[in-house]
Amino acid sequence: MIQSIHKGVEIELELHEMAHDRWQCDYTLIQHPGRTRTFHRGEQEFPTEDLAAEHALQEARDAIDRDSVGQPVREIVNPPRQVRI
Repeated sequence: MIQSIHKGVEIELELHEMAHDRWQCDYTLIQHPGRTRTFHRGEQEFPTEDLAAEHALQEARDAIDRDSVGQPVREIVNPPRQVRI
């Protein structure tokens, strides 16, 4: 399970190996608060798992962008700290 956040919406990616060494990736959008989940099944197959994950992540971001048009930008309450090493 791969996770990411875009505009305050959590994205979970789930990769599946298909026949003939092909890959497919589903994604779930999780709205906070309340953890409302919206599942989207991946329909395209790709030769590598990286390509499948990249495609699903971009589809998820596009879906979030379409749904958030005209709504105020949400800020992350406790953004991650940046540490210099």
